[in-house]
Amino acid sequence: MALENAEVLKNLQEQLTTVQQQVATGQTTVLRLQGAIDVLSQIEESKEETTEEAPVDGGEVAGEGQEG
Repeated sequence: MALENAEVLKNLQEQLTTVQQQVATGQTTVLRLQGAIDVLSQIEESKEETTEEAPVDGGEVAGEGQEG
C-alpha cells in the first residue's frame, strides 16, 4: 500500500518541526559552552597575570628596582 501525498507531507512537516527544535537546543548548548569557555579562559589568564606579579621574598614585586 502506497502512502498518500498528504500523509507524506504531514510526516515531513513533523520531522521538520522536530529537527528545528533540536537545532534550537543545539544552538543554546553552543552558546552555553562558548560562555563557559570564555569565563574559564579569563580566569586562567587572570591567574597567570597574578602569578607573574607575585611578590618575592621580602614582599617586593618582582621587577621593581631596589636600593641596597
